Amino acid sequence: MKNRGLFPRGRFWETSGLIILCVFFILIILINLAPFLDSKNALMDFGSFYAAGLKSQNGENPYDPNSEYIFEINFSHVGAGGKMMNLNPPISVVFFRSLSRFNPHQSLVIWQVISAILYAGIIFLLATTYKQNVRPAIFLWAFTLAGFWHTLVLGQIYILLLLFTVLGWIFLQRGKYIPAGIVIGLVVAIKPNFLLWPTFLLFSGYLVTFFISVLSSLIVSLIPVVFYGTNIYAQWLGASALQSETIIMPGNNSILGLTTRFSSISTGIVISIIFIFILLILSKRISSNNMEKSEYISALGIIASLLASPISWTGYTILLLPAFFSLKKWTYPVTISAAILSVPFAVVLQLFQTSFVNFVLFGWLYGWGILLLLGDVVAKTIMTRSIQTN
Repeated sequence: MKNRGLFPRGRFWETSGLIILCVFFILIILINLAPFLDSKNALMDFGSFYAAGLKSQNGENPYDPNSEYIFEINFSHVGAGGKMMNLNPPISVVFFRSLSRFNPHQSLVIWQVISAILYAGIIFLLATTYKQNVRPAIFLWAFTLAGFWHTLVLGQIYILLLLFTVLGWIFLQRGKYIPAGIVIGLVVAIKPNFLLWPTFLLFSGYLVTFFISVLSSLIVSLIPVVFYGTNIYAQWLGASALQSETIIMPGNNSILGLTTRFSSISTGIVISIIFIFILLILSKRISSNNMEKSEYISALGIIASLLASPISWTGYTILLLPAFFSLKKWTYPVTISAAILSVPFAVVLQLFQTSFVNFVLFGWLYGWGILLLLGDVVAKTIMTRSIQTN
């Protein structure tokens, strides 16, 4: 029986590759631990969440950028940055309001610990679900992802988003369409740009999951009306207006994030729309034997959500984990994609302002990794369809 995974050429190569990956793993861990030591008292994005909750508690606009707790960062060499206030939908304010009752620094540490434990649990869930695909190298790789460490440093909510994504993926793969719709709806309610995922499911015939996900997201999204009225949605939309200074931030891996680096927001919007339509057409094709149909559709939907959104931060890349784990065999493009997604964000910060080439290459680094993964999935599907036709 042939070995599968990252090192498929025999026991010697698999063992050698695993040793190399272990060394790589240790190096990545050391690099990613540095921000915790340098910024142990900085609240980062968690501070913006705390500010939103505090303003809500005081009856103020939770999306007002004026607060000492709001994370602010500037990259003067490229004209990027600004105040990173909470831009999550109003349902987030309901949760963040409870944070304002506690010490923000202690709450951040607790949230980071919970997030790390939850992430480990999710990886074990994926490894158990796809035990026929998973090798030690893949398991270790999951803990090197830049998106994971960046999420912990910032105190972000992306691991909670990953939990719902993985549950939706697995439920769908097992034919449990109603539970899948419920948790996918939660993903959409937390990050509306992921509405593209159920859209792909609708286009591919998963009607029950689509309608349940829409209903689930609507119910959750209307909860803030009870507490704050409808005005909070206007406040959220006003704060979410596109700003080029934000779009060109390092780690924004959307198509718009790439084209805006060339001073062209409108071009990015047009390309994103065309990109979505192309992937919708491809979603009608029979998937390759490297992924099941539901996995293939979900992979396209998630990747489309990442690339076609105005903002697609580094932390969002952890949502690709189900796609990587579900692949029965990792090709060279997939392996390179995985390696790119493991490059520490600290490396990006060091290099992306040094030249315009690096501004594009490293500022959009993880976007290149996402494209490689997409290219492999699509190429296999097209080749499979051609073989079947011939």
